[in-house]
Amino acid sequence: MPKKILMCPPEFFDIEYEINPWMHVDMPVRPDVARTQWHALHALYTERLDWEVRLVDPVAGLPDMVFTANGGLVIDGKVALPQFRQPERQGETAHFERWFRASGYADLFRPVHDFEGEGDALLWNDTLFVGYPWRSDKPAHAELARFFDREVIGLQLADARFYHLDTAFAVVDRHTVALYPKAFTPESLERVRLIVPEVIEATDADALAYGLNSMSDGESIVISDRATGLMEIYRRRGMNVCPTPIGEFQKSGGGVKCLSLELRG
Repeated sequence: MPKKILMCPPEFFDIEYEINPWMHVDMPVRPDVARTQWHALHALYTERLDWEVRLVDPVAGLPDMVFTANGGLVIDGKVALPQFRQPERQGETAHFERWFRASGYADLFRPVHDFEGEGDALLWNDTLFVGYPWRSDKPAHAELARFFDREVIGLQLADARFYHLDTAFAVVDRHTVALYPKAFTPESLERVRLIVPEVIEATDADALAYGLNSMSDGESIVISDRATGLMEIYRRRGMNVCPTPIGEFQKSGGGVKCLSLELRG
């Protein structure tokens, strides 16, 4: 079944503050380039892959709302809303909640503890891998397990450059994930290897190119056009590899996955 994705046009996207190691206010976004890259991703989803894309309206003063992956976690039509840690992003939650309710989602939940949506929670089959501690709190894992009635596996991130799970971990297919080993503690790596039959390890170059911040349906994978090593691995596996430029968004610590919230059910 084609994926259904929520995106937000980058009308107000810019670097107005610094809340992760990638962001520097003296390295501004080029708006025209950002819009071109966003529209290329949107067209890739809708025209090449025939995935459905829905849009939430951008809001002035919330430049990171373009990163819809942080706007919630949607499984079986149930929505866990974000509890943003940084004050600069806390205003986004109300707008995402309004969109979900207007779109017919009735079962919504907001964790008590910090939780930044699908950016820190990736579903592999029936298992939910959830990252911490840079943006999401470990106690939020129990809240998610109860709400979604799913097994939750906490993965501790060890490098602040990879501050959300989706910057260092990608679901490839039902048997495979890809990750950047240096971004995780040894204990977390062991948890993944005990559960997932095949684990692809990304190189430094591919991880720093945001190659793990990708979207896959098991047959096609959308990936940063600079992650050449991972692209070759996926091609050898017989996948349809869809590279796309995301350089303007990486200035703010975002990429393909950050720009895409999967709407399941």
